[in-house]
Amino acid sequence: MTLYRTRRGARNYGFAVGILQLDCSLPFIPGDVDNATTYDYPVIYRAIPGLSTASCLRGAPEMTEAVVQAARDFETQGVRVISSDCGFMLQFQAAVREAVRIPVALSPMLQLPIIASSLAHQRPIGIITADSGNLTSAFLERAGLATPNHPLIIRGLQDQPEFRSAVFDEKGTLDAGLIEAEVVSVALDMQRANPTMGAILLECSMLPPYAHAVQQALGLPVFDFLTMIDQFHSAAHQRRYQGSY
Repeated sequence: MTLYRTRRGARNYGFAVGILQLDCSLPFIPGDVDNATTYDYPVIYRAIPGLSTASCLRGAPEMTEAVVQAARDFETQGVRVISSDCGFMLQFQAAVREAVRIPVALSPMLQLPIIASSLAHQRPIGIITADSGNLTSAFLERAGLATPNHPLIIRGLQDQPEFRSAVFDEKGTLDAGLIEAEVVSVALDMQRANPTMGAILLECSMLPPYAHAVQQALGLPVFDFLTMIDQFHSAAHQRRYQGSY
């Protein structure tokens, strides 16, 4: 009989991944990082009071301690991986990883070096972000992520009508069909202007529902929050293999 012991400070058990959230109110559809049915494993969420979408995008160093404390609470609850629901939380990556003993992957931008390592140097990497005005090489460098030796093609969705009104204006509704069309249109424009582009990276946690449509339209590998979270989950939850030989 297996003996189970109380984990000091834990109120729940069995969560695989802890996801730090912005303080916002949006419709989170299946495939979104903030929809629990997106995953084949249990996740737990914690919103950071006062960390709005706008403040996170422009930079919020004053929120670092609150983010770190939420991450420590996740570790107490027994999660094995910590992620987030905004790629711009990359700004907290270093502080959080130093504060806990489990893997931390707060932004899909962390996949950028891996993507770059897989492509010839002359092939551009496309990045679709919520706000291209704030996702700059300087932001990546400040967050400790060196710009790869590849051309980066960064396009934002801040001027796309449905995305802007649903995400930035928080109007309370979201038309997934319209946003998919906006994301695919931006991706196709990127490819037309850069026909040798080798891959697409989706920064925003609300974009994984449209990754399949982008891939179908461009025929390229598409990386996003979920390709990253799934990878870290797999590494932290290895399984035994069964089969015939």
